[in-house]
Amino acid sequence: MAHTPPRWARTLLRWWADPNTSEEVEGDLLELYSHWVATVGQRKANWKYTLNAIKLLRPFAKDKRSQYPTTYLYSPTMIRNYFKIAFRNALKYKLFSFINLLGLSLALPSALMALIQIVSYYEYDNFHQESDRIVRIITDEKQEDGEMTHWASSPVALGKYIKEKWAGIEQSTTLVRDSKWVLSSGIKTKNVRAIYTDAAFFQVFHFPLEKGSYPVEANTVVLTHETAEWFFKEVNPIGRILEHPTYGGFKVVGVLKPFNQQKTQFRTDVLVPLAGYLSGGEKTKEWSELKAHTFVKLSKGRSIASFNKQLGATSSEVNKLLGTAAGKGLAFQAQALGEISPSEKELKNDPYVQDVRSIYINFGFQLIILVLAALNYINLTLARSMNRSREVGVRKVAGATKSQIIFQFLTESVLISYLALGMGLLFLWMIKTFIHVSWLTWEIDHWEYLILLFLGFNFILGIIAGASPSLVLSSYQPIKVLKGSVSPASFGKIGFRKSLIIVQFTIALVYIFFIGHAYHQIAYMANDNENYQRENRLNIHLTGTPSERFAAEVSTVKEVEKIGYTSLSFGNTPPYIGIKNTKNEAPKPAFFYAADHQFIDNMGLKIVAGKNLPESKSETALPLVVVNQKTVEHLRLGADQEAIGKLIVLNDTVSATIVGVVANFCHYDYEHKIEPVVFQYQPAAFRVMCVKTSPATDRASLEATLASLWEKHHPYVEMNASWLDTDMYERYYPYEDMQFAGMQSIVIFVVAILGLIGILTYSLEKRTKEIGIRKVIGATAEEVMRLMAADFIKLLSIAAVVAVPLGVAVGLYMNSYLVFHNGVSYFTMVALLLLVLGVSLAIVGYFSWRAVQTNPAKTLKSE
Repeated sequence: MAHTPPRWARTLLRWWADPNTSEEVEGDLLELYSHWVATVGQRKANWKYTLNAIKLLRPFAKDKRSQYPTTYLYSPTMIRNYFKIAFRNALKYKLFSFINLLGLSLALPSALMALIQIVSYYEYDNFHQESDRIVRIITDEKQEDGEMTHWASSPVALGKYIKEKWAGIEQSTTLVRDSKWVLSSGIKTKNVRAIYTDAAFFQVFHFPLEKGSYPVEANTVVLTHETAEWFFKEVNPIGRILEHPTYGGFKVVGVLKPFNQQKTQFRTDVLVPLAGYLSGGEKTKEWSELKAHTFVKLSKGRSIASFNKQLGATSSEVNKLLGTAAGKGLAFQAQALGEISPSEKELKNDPYVQDVRSIYINFGFQLIILVLAALNYINLTLARSMNRSREVGVRKVAGATKSQIIFQFLTESVLISYLALGMGLLFLWMIKTFIHVSWLTWEIDHWEYLILLFLGFNFILGIIAGASPSLVLSSYQPIKVLKGSVSPASFGKIGFRKSLIIVQFTIALVYIFFIGHAYHQIAYMANDNENYQRENRLNIHLTGTPSERFAAEVSTVKEVEKIGYTSLSFGNTPPYIGIKNTKNEAPKPAFFYAADHQFIDNMGLKIVAGKNLPESKSETALPLVVVNQKTVEHLRLGADQEAIGKLIVLNDTVSATIVGVVANFCHYDYEHKIEPVVFQYQPAAFRVMCVKTSPATDRASLEATLASLWEKHHPYVEMNASWLDTDMYERYYPYEDMQFAGMQSIVIFVVAILGLIGILTYSLEKRTKEIGIRKVIGATAEEVMRLMAADFIKLLSIAAVVAVPLGVAVGLYMNSYLVFHNGVSYFTMVALLLLVLGVSLAIVGYFSWRAVQTNPAKTLKSE
C-alpha cells in the first residue's frame, strides 16, 4: 500500500518554500519519505518529513543558508587547487617561467640587502644598558644673517656645565672625534680613528674591557680588539707604548672586547682621555665651536620634555656667554639615543649616521631593478593572455566568479615570487661570500623580524606583479572570449605589451646612464689633477718639527725635485680658524693650513693676484698669508688684486698681511661649498713633508732609499709615507662598491634582455605560419628577417629617444650636489647606449634569423 506524508506539512512546503525550487525540493523529500518508511516505519517517517519540511520554509531556509559561505574562494581545497594549477602552468610554459624566475631572483638580492641595511640602521647602539634614558644634545646654529645650520654636535664645555647646573641628570659625557691620528709601535705605523672622552663615557655606554682598565690619566689609551691585534698580534699590549708624531708616547692601559663597529656611531680604533684633548694644541674655544658630542643619562623617571625645558634656559645662558661678537646664536635640544639612527633630518658632524631621506633614495634605486623584473612578469603574462583567455571563458561559464579568477592569477604570481626568493637568497649568499660591500653589515640582532620582513616584502612583490594581469584576464567576457573577439589592451597605436617593453628599456637605460655618470664622477675625483697636483707627490708624516738634516739628505736624492711642508695634506678636513677685518668684528670661519712656499708650489695652486708666501727658514711664524678667492669675497676686500697688502685678523690675536690670492680649488671634499682658506708660514705646526719627485721615479726604490735615510734620524720610529695620488684614488674609488654597482648594471641589463627574449620568442611563435606563407609566395630570408625585426627595432629606438634626455637630466641633477665636478660625460652615455642597443639588436636579429630558418612545409603541413 502507498504511504503519503502528512498533508499539512506538504501544504506548508508549497506555500512558504522558495517557489524557484519548490518542485525539486518536494520531489526529493518524497523520495526520502519512501526510504524512511521502508527503514524506520511510517510514524518516524512522518516526523522526519515534517521536520525537514519546516527547515526548508523560507525564513528558516534563509537563516540556514546564511551559515555557509557564498563562495569557496578561501577554502583549503580551492587554495590547494590554485597552487596545483599554478605549478602546472609554470611547467607548461617553461621558457616564460624560467625568464620570470631568473629575472626576479637576480633583482631580489639588491632589495634584500637594502632591507638588511635598513634593519641594521634601526639597531644602532641598541646594546647599551638603560639606553632609553640616554640622550644626545644637538644644536641649531643661527647666524646673524638668519642662516640656520643643524648640528649633531655641541660645544665641548656643555656636558660639564649642565651636569653642574641642573638636577635630574645621572651622568653626562663628552667626546670629540679625530680621524687623523697616526700611531707607531716602532715597528708598525697605522692611521687610526681616535675618540677623546671622559671616564663617564664608559659608565653611560656599554663597551666592556677584554683586559686592563679604562684610560684616566693623560697620555694613556685604550685600543679596540682589532687595533691591538694589528699592532701586537698575540703579545699582551698592556703597558706597551705607542708613539704619536705630535703628542708623544701613549701607554696602552686597556683593550676593549670585540664589538660590531658597523652597528654603532662610536666607530673608533683608540679611546683617549678628554683631558689630553683640552690641554693639547687642538684645544677649542669652549662655546663657539661645535666639535664635541654631548650625551646625557637622565635620572629614572625624568622625561625628555622636561630636560628640553632646561636646555632652553641653557641656550639663553650660553648665548650670553658668547656675546654679540660671535655673530650667532645656539639652541640646544635633546635627542633620544634610539632616535639618532636613522636620522629624521640631515645633521652636520653626524658621522656614521644615515638620514631617512638617503635611506629612501638608496632603497628606491634597488627597487628599480625589481620594477623591471615585475614588468617582465606582467608583459609575459599578458603575452599569454590570448592563450589563457579561453581558460578564463570556460571557467566563467562553469560558474567561477571574478574574485576566484583574480585569486588564481595572484596565486601564480606569488608562487613565482617565492620560488624566486629561494634563488635570490642563494645569490645573496654568493654576494656575501665573494663580494665585500663596505656599507653593509650582515650581523642582525633580530633575524626573525628580518625573515618576516623578507616574506612580507616578497608577498607584496607577488601581489603587485600579478595585480595587473589578474585584473585584465578576469575582466574578459565569456561570450567574447569563446567567439575569439578579445584583443589585448593598447595605448593608441602601440600595444600595451609593446609599451611595457619601451618603459622597461627606458628605465634600464636611465639606470645604466646613472651608473655611468657615477663612475665618471668618481673616476674624476679619484684621478683629479686639476684642483691641485697629486701625481708624483710623496707625503712623509713627521714626528715633531721638521729636521733640517733629514731634509738636506732627502734633497740629495736624484729623484727628489722639491721639498715642502704643511700642517695637513690635502684630502683631509682641515681645522677652522676665525678671520675678520678688524678686532671689533665678529669672526668668520676659514680653513687653515700651515704651509711654506714650496708646498704651495708643489701643489700647483694657481695664484691669481699677488705672489706666493716668501721662502723662509725661520722657526717663527710670519705675519703673511695667502688666501683663496672665497676669503676675499667673504671679507669684502674688493677685487682679488685690491686685497693684496690688506690686513686681516686671525683668531682674534694675530694680524697678518695678504700677500697672495689663489683661485678657489677643492682641497678636501667635492660636495661641500667653497669656503675661505688661509695659508700661513707657521713651522711649529708643520706635520707633513711633501716631496715632489720626477715623473719616471721607481716608487718602491725611492721609498726604500728614503726609509733608510729616515732610520738614520729616527731609529725607533718607522717611516710613515704615502703617495698622494694613491691615497686619493683609494679614498674616492671604492673598488668593492664600484664592483657591486657594476654587477647591478649587468643585472638590470640582463633583466631587460630576458624580457625582450620572452616577448621575441612568443611573438615569433605566433607568426610562424605568417613566415611560412611569406616564404612560400617568394619572400627572401632577408626580407622576412627585416619585417620580423622592424617592430622591435622601432620599440628600442623609441626607448633610446626617451632615455637619452632623461639620462642627461639625471647627470645634471647628480652634478647639482657637487660643487666640483667634471660635467656630464656624453661620450660615456653614447658608449653605453651603443652597447645596450648593440646587444639588444643582436638578440633581435638572432631570434629573427632562427625563425626564418624554419621549413615552410613543416609549419604549413596542417593547413
